[in-house]
Amino acid sequence: MPPQRPGHEERAASVTHLLALEAAGTLTTQDKDTVAQAYGRTRKSVDRWMARARENGGHYQRKQRDCTPVTEHMENELIRCCGNIASAHRALTADGVMPLSYSAFHQAVTRAYPPSFLAGLRGGEEARRRYDLHGSNRERGRRNDAWEADHKEADVWVNVNGTARKPWLTLFVNCSNSGICGWAVTPHTPSSQAIIVALHSAVRRGGPHGPFGGIPKLIRVDRGADFLSKAVAHTLQCLNVDRVELPPRRPDLKPYVESTNAAFQSMLFSGLPGYTHCPKPDTAVQSAPPPVEYLLTFEELIDRVAKFVHERNHEHRIRSLGNRTPLQAWKADRTVIHDPPPGALKRSLPLVRNTFTITDTGIHWMGRTYLETWMRDHIGTRVRLRHLPGHLDTVEAYDADTDHYLGTARWTNAAGPHLIRRVKEANRDDAARLKKALQKRPVIIAERLAAERFAATTTPAPPQLLHTLTTEQAHRQLEHTHGPDPRHTPNESLPEPSPSWTNTRRLQPPPADDENLPAPTNSWLTRPTATPDTEPQEQEDSP
Repeated sequence: MPPQRPGHEERAASVTHLLALEAAGTLTTQDKDTVAQAYGRTRKSVDRWMARARENGGHYQRKQRDCTPVTEHMENELIRCCGNIASAHRALTADGVMPLSYSAFHQAVTRAYPPSFLAGLRGGEEARRRYDLHGSNRERGRRNDAWEADHKEADVWVNVNGTARKPWLTLFVNCSNSGICGWAVTPHTPSSQAIIVALHSAVRRGGPHGPFGGIPKLIRVDRGADFLSKAVAHTLQCLNVDRVELPPRRPDLKPYVESTNAAFQSMLFSGLPGYTHCPKPDTAVQSAPPPVEYLLTFEELIDRVAKFVHERNHEHRIRSLGNRTPLQAWKADRTVIHDPPPGALKRSLPLVRNTFTITDTGIHWMGRTYLETWMRDHIGTRVRLRHLPGHLDTVEAYDADTDHYLGTARWTNAAGPHLIRRVKEANRDDAARLKKALQKRPVIIAERLAAERFAATTTPAPPQLLHTLTTEQAHRQLEHTHGPDPRHTPNESLPEPSPSWTNTRRLQPPPADDENLPAPTNSWLTRPTATPDTEPQEQEDSP
């Protein structure tokens, strides 16, 4: 590889040294040749550098090239063409206001605007953000100084009760060592329930994620509605944890949980059946889920996630941790761990607004019956209930007067899985029946409009048809059935009928006193008769 030529600062230093030799009277042509050889130029170029430096008071400055400015009209045309320089040049040339060639215009635009601005004109704010510069990772700090939380959609199809779905993961990551403190999996879009379940799992130490846990000082979250919900805020307040809301579209502000999300995709999901980002032989093939018999079940996915979390926390080495595992970094940190006090997790659950009374049959709430053996000593006691959002199988009972914890009550009259499945199938049948009925509604209305209706009568007479449609309704119905009628124009006005339209009397001859008209012939007073095969012929006038 050839050596790199010196830059502007080195050239300025060389020219200053040559001017000093010239002022001392010791400058020789060999000195100029040495500088010219070092920069790959000729002695004539060195003379021009020295002349430019003399004009600038002994300071060498590189000669600036002449740049054609981008006018306001050029900028407006570039914005109109969504950053397409070629289209803007063609439009300006067609208008006769483009004095530059395409290459000169392209050079002027790229010099006047940064690449991020041009990308934003082409693809909007999302394209411009790709050019944003972000600093290095945050200060890791000590363990439990800060956590990061996020949702991650699994990049794999999973068999959930016979239906292909893509589950979601909720993760809590310790910033000091990138250890996964808690996680939860839901087969659908997560809510505050998944966050509270994952948070309760994170603050408890032990289990599949190892010794990681305790109460952190703060948790960084994005501005998702579930993270900002009242239920999550109440849980964090009970645990004395600050919630830091990050600005939107800034994943760089929570880099550790984002890197964990990427690790799930590249190290776990990419090797599972039903991976959504597998290369396809044909780009036109739609990314439809594969048959469910080839997919993992929801239970198998949870088992794979648990094994991956244990492997990442105990065996995976991270370069930014000094090639140590998260477990080694956790043990090397001697910061005191604060575990949640007894009963704090149950008190952090959302509180039901109403109060209830314990009867001999238990606690009745929303048609459900909760019963437990400890209620025998508290019959007649007014209680308040707390429960995990979405989990109604168990509730935590507290004395309504003293706020003393009484115990856990379980739902006793819950329907079994088989009965719940039958109810859901019945609901689907009802929805399909309603959809079919709604699809038949336009047909029923059309048939009703098409039916003939006659007036009631008490005298012998032909049936009289009732006019059930207006002219506009009839034309609209025909257009809906057979397409538009070219003979029909909306709001066409028909002429008024002449007096002879409804006059069935025999036509009378004009008055005899009218001298301007000839006397009528005999045929004028007789009606022509027509046969089925011939048209009526007008009789000739008698002589």
